Amino acid sequence: MREEDIQLVARARAGDERAFRTLLEKYERAVFSICLRMVRNRDEAADLAQESFIKTFGSLDRYNPEYAFSSWLFKITSNLCIDHLRKRRITTFAMDDPVESEKGEFTRQYVSPDPPPDETFSRNEKMQKLEKGIAALPEHYRIMLVLRHQEDLSYEEIADSLSIPLGTVKARIHRAREMLKTILEGEDFFA
Repeated sequence: MREEDIQLVARARAGDERAFRTLLEKYERAVFSICLRMVRNRDEAADLAQESFIKTFGSLDRYNPEYAFSSWLFKITSNLCIDHLRKRRITTFAMDDPVESEKGEFTRQYVSPDPPPDETFSRNEKMQKLEKGIAALPEHYRIMLVLRHQEDLSYEEIADSLSIPLGTVKARIHRAREMLKTILEGEDFFA
């Protein structure tokens, strides 16, 4: 896959639109997922994903084929998201927070026809607590968990994509997990 990406990048640099489109289609879902996990807003995530591809493809001449293209792309994406969050200082909210409307407050409802309602409720409650816990982490810890557990990147790929030492990645992931565990214990997640 890495060799294929290197060839696609070389063709895209030469102006091959089909190669450009192939790279875009190959990584658009992962890039959007990273953005959505970081900013927690679909519209902003879509804008950031688009900006990430524009920035990436505008600087293809700086891509170093010694590293995986995906790592380079994810580094650009995560940096854009972190910059966006720092500029906007967006307040995150839990998915179970009530929504205000003209008719008053109401709670979001999640419907799933497959499992029984009590299992669905329990699973949704745990997922909401998990999302809330992840959102409460500082950005530099949150991105570690997103890249490791949502995007399934190895420690080495994370280190490459964020240009930080491998030991720092391991330490931050460990700290992020410990912080998340503490947050979740306070939410009776493990009860």
